[in-house]
Amino acid sequence: MKRMTLVGRVLMLVLAHAAPALAAPTMIRLGYSDCATCHLSPQGGGLLTTYGKGIDVAQSLRSREVQPLDVEQRRLLYDVRFLFGTQMADSLASHTSTTSSTFQAQLRTSARVSDHQRLIATFALASPTLIASKRAAGTTAALVPKAIWEYRPKKGISLTAGRDELPTGLGLPDPQAYMRRSTDLGTTVTPTQVKAFLWNDRFQVTPYAFGPGGGEDPRLRQWGVGGLAGVDVWKHKAIIGVSALDSRSAAFNRRSMGAYARLGFGRWGVLAEHEITGRSATDVTAQTTQYVAGHTQVFFAPVEWLVTSLGGEEVATHGATVSHAFRLAPGVQVRFSENLTAVFTMRDVFSGLSAGRTRTYSVGLAVKTVR
Repeated sequence: MKRMTLVGRVLMLVLAHAAPALAAPTMIRLGYSDCATCHLSPQGGGLLTTYGKGIDVAQSLRSREVQPLDVEQRRLLYDVRFLFGTQMADSLASHTSTTSSTFQAQLRTSARVSDHQRLIATFALASPTLIASKRAAGTTAALVPKAIWEYRPKKGISLTAGRDELPTGLGLPDPQAYMRRSTDLGTTVTPTQVKAFLWNDRFQVTPYAFGPGGGEDPRLRQWGVGGLAGVDVWKHKAIIGVSALDSRSAAFNRRSMGAYARLGFGRWGVLAEHEITGRSATDVTAQTTQYVAGHTQVFFAPVEWLVTSLGGEEVATHGATVSHAFRLAPGVQVRFSENLTAVFTMRDVFSGLSAGRTRTYSVGLAVKTVR
């Protein structure tokens, strides 16, 4: 039961973070091959451009004509959002279950310093996890998941520095969190980094370097470099790319290589990202552990405000121990309006005969202001 409680907390935090972000990579089906068209940040997520605000409304159940202000010229941009989540986690082997809930309030801001520079930050208050029939575990936490400076000398070039998530081929927080817990447990989600985004109608290249984000175990603080490179191979609806990362810490060295694809065709599409990672201990054992981790998702949007998906993750571990874990993850996202989004998910995890099988049902709501 303790294990299920821990899994529930982690998954619920991931769900709360992922709820408003699910739509971004699925936009490939409409010919949006990058994030910079709709988001102020070329990495995606966060505040929207003027065009992005129009798309946000058009893809809602309550779609209507809007005349958003020219956000790129406004000195200060912000929105406030409230993320609610509740879930029930079942251990199918022991027939035990637990229910938990979380709440998070976020303030996302962007201050235009000049025509080419912005300061972007997200501030959050996260409630402790509340488990049914028990008091809340922990205390309310104040978080700063993003704090970056961006310099954009011209269209297609962006340089950023600060605290943020590392870029990935798909930009899906939930699968990345699941795989990271298996291949890179204990490290920060938002390291300090410098990165460059270079893009045009055909190519997307993102080199970066990163260091500790703060709060990690001193032996797990990583310094490293990495990058993504993608190419449009078919009419802005098929992006194929590769990724690489090399890092060092006091406890281990890590190196990974991967590939990703975003494919969209009308109402449906496929998202896939797979990587091979090696972690070599720096102590006298010099033990090396190899991981093969991947995510594949098929999504279908019968209408613009409704996106259904069926995803699957697989993590294979080879080293001192050998393990193989699978996760099946169907989900539904409903965009009632530009202010309200609901996400319904199920996570069915099989971690081998010894660990057994677990299933988690989750409901998340994201309520945001629009400015």
